[in-house]
Amino acid sequence: MKKIYLIVLALLCSYCFNAIAQNKLFPIEIKGKWGYMDSLGKMQIPAQYDYADDFSEDFAVVALNRMPCIIDLQAKRVVDTGLYQYIGRVSEGLAAVTDYQWKRFYVNTRGAVVITLPAEVYEARPFNNGVAVVSKATDIHETKFGRDIATFGYLFGYIDNTGKMLTGFIYDDADDMQSGLSRMKKGTKFGLVNTKGEEVIKPQYNNIGIFSEGFAVVDAGDSYGAINNKAEEIIKPKFEFIYPFSQGLAGFWQKGKYGFIDAAGEVKVQPLFDAVKPFSEGKAAAKKDGKWGFIDSKGNWVIRNVFDEAGMFAQGLCAVLYKRKWGYIDATGQTAIPFDFDAAGSFHDGIADVLYKDISLYIDKRGRILPILK
Repeated sequence: MKKIYLIVLALLCSYCFNAIAQNKLFPIEIKGKWGYMDSLGKMQIPAQYDYADDFSEDFAVVALNRMPCIIDLQAKRVVDTGLYQYIGRVSEGLAAVTDYQWKRFYVNTRGAVVITLPAEVYEARPFNNGVAVVSKATDIHETKFGRDIATFGYLFGYIDNTGKMLTGFIYDDADDMQSGLSRMKKGTKFGLVNTKGEEVIKPQYNNIGIFSEGFAVVDAGDSYGAINNKAEEIIKPKFEFIYPFSQGLAGFWQKGKYGFIDAAGEVKVQPLFDAVKPFSEGKAAAKKDGKWGFIDSKGNWVIRNVFDEAGMFAQGLCAVLYKRKWGYIDATGQTAIPFDFDAAGSFHDGIADVLYKDISLYIDKRGRILPILK
């Protein structure tokens, strides 16, 4: 009975794995046409499109006869060709579209128009946290050599998912919402706006980085610090440079060398390295004496610095460059996938994108080139 139970359990696990693997699809080009494979390298949607974007929320933008449409995981067209000259990716159930009369809308995943945008809107971006950035074209005036000079430019604002404008077109630049906040720019200074369109940090920094683990690096002009997602300054600007946080630590640069600090601004790894990359899976790539290796959170070498370049660990493997070719090592530093590639990305969902003999492909964690074609 126990043996039968284990067999049934193994079959169920195999079925569940295959269902999960096949639910994630990846665009792949074959003989000039695009289709989709699953993470096992099996073609699930034939190569029939002129272009194919990544799936987002189980929908992808593809092009047939150079006209965009949206398909689902079964390759059914939920927004057909011939309706729009531009279709953006699906985000929070909506996609920005532009018709052939240059009118702009947001449609849902059934193709129904949900938001009709004002005629002045030039670009509409995907929704994040219920808010999207929109822009309009404008003439930007400045005085040069005693004369008024007008140049073509854009101004940015925010709308909610009902189409209501949360702000006017008052910003010189704006990013998508992240962790409920969006970086915006007025003149030469950056601040933050929340999902209500309120300025929680007035434009005052030379730059604000992306939020990572609830923190964002800020450039105060002559020094760097960090803020949290409540817009509170948690590290006063005192460092020459800071990288984004990862696994509780952030790389920093001081007097020409790199180390790591924690969220309180305390130095945890002394600045002894020529370059560093963010921590992932307990290790960070670090460069010393012209070669890359990996250190732990105390700054100790755990993989010797023998590589010409190194990425970040993901799913137990890391891309590294050795003797002009890329391959992958495991957590002990042993070669897991031979050094055969011209370029190599990180693993996600069991596969990684690589450049092999000038051809963009995928590989699995055993190093097999995907897709597997019969």
